[in-house]
Amino acid sequence: MVEKDDSDHRRNLILGVSVPVFLMGLVSFFTDVSSEMIQSILPLFIIDLVETNPTFILGLIAGITTALSNILKGLSGWMSDKINKRKPFVVAGYSVSNLSKPFIGFSPSWEFVLGLKATDRFGKGLRTSSRDTLISYYAVEKGKAFGMHRAMDTFGAVVGSLLAFLFLFWAWSYSEIIFFSIFPGLCAIILILFVKDVDPNKIDETKLKHYGEPKVDKIDRKFIKLIIILGVIEFASLDLVFLQARSRDFISSGLIFLIPIFYLLTNVVYMVLSPIMGSLSDKIGRKPVIVSGLSILLLSTIILAVPFESSFFSLFMIIIIYGLYGIYLASVDPISRAYIADLAGKNKRGRAYGYYYLSVGLISMGESLLFGLIYDLFSYFWAFFYISILLTLCIFVFVITDFSKIIQKEK
Repeated sequence: MVEKDDSDHRRNLILGVSVPVFLMGLVSFFTDVSSEMIQSILPLFIIDLVETNPTFILGLIAGITTALSNILKGLSGWMSDKINKRKPFVVAGYSVSNLSKPFIGFSPSWEFVLGLKATDRFGKGLRTSSRDTLISYYAVEKGKAFGMHRAMDTFGAVVGSLLAFLFLFWAWSYSEIIFFSIFPGLCAIILILFVKDVDPNKIDETKLKHYGEPKVDKIDRKFIKLIIILGVIEFASLDLVFLQARSRDFISSGLIFLIPIFYLLTNVVYMVLSPIMGSLSDKIGRKPVIVSGLSILLLSTIILAVPFESSFFSLFMIIIIYGLYGIYLASVDPISRAYIADLAGKNKRGRAYGYYYLSVGLISMGESLLFGLIYDLFSYFWAFFYISILLTLCIFVFVITDFSKIIQKEK
């Protein structure tokens, strides 16, 4: 009987992950085609709208919308556990995002961009904790499942940024490109309807064998301490919009259309390495992979602080930095999510993801604002020097923290 179950289970795998995980990967693929068509050119679009302090405005929009998204992830994660339903949050979240962000292209000022971007992030905040919880329930191996999901998500980002580049090359306006993003967004909304909800209380022993027995079914102050540490790492991160803004100094004005291609490079590296890093973290542990990713980001910020004149060498360097940023994302983003699934019980994963994202939202709220302010009032050197110091401190704290003492199995 067990052999039959194993055989059935193997037949139901697609690229090593369960069908629902693969389907949610497709939803994220189409959503990211839509999102990254916009995001790969959005800083350029905003800079065209803003006359003074454009980097601060970029930071303001990024900071407010990211904080809103993450705080809502916290609330929606708690609510999904409370009512023991995840799919309504996932469907509503994808719908709100994919139906609002295409209208950013018609914004007459940065304030309108902020409002529509906030609506998009509201949708992201609504869906993410519940989606990650569903993935953790359906996962055969959590690191591999989250890595594969992020790879499919990022493949959508690759396609989206490539389309943005082609449309720019064909002389489409920023507004036309942004509005076109509504079509892949509609595909995502349709696909998510086919994912079934999961009641963790009804997961039978066979499914638990394949999906993984959770280690802890309690969230206490020690778990909150872990989540805060992971949130502090987010505070020391570098938002990609600042890399896009800084990359304008590395290339001539006639090559601005290459920025979506640089963005594409980051997403290609992220896409390829996410499942690899996820599987590696299943084997050697989450902590070494996360530390290596943070160290790579530190190297990138140090290089970005160095003054460069536009030349072939500076073009080469900015390409390298975008590649390094992709390695950092693949090493930290999916692995942190898998870490939460490792340490939270099956009945509390929605709440665990919620606490994690709430922590990220609250801790990182001022990071983008402060970085943008330093960038505009002083210089890029001081902005990247500041973030390098923060990263160094965070890496040190993460290395010396013994997570086995933070989280212990219930006796």
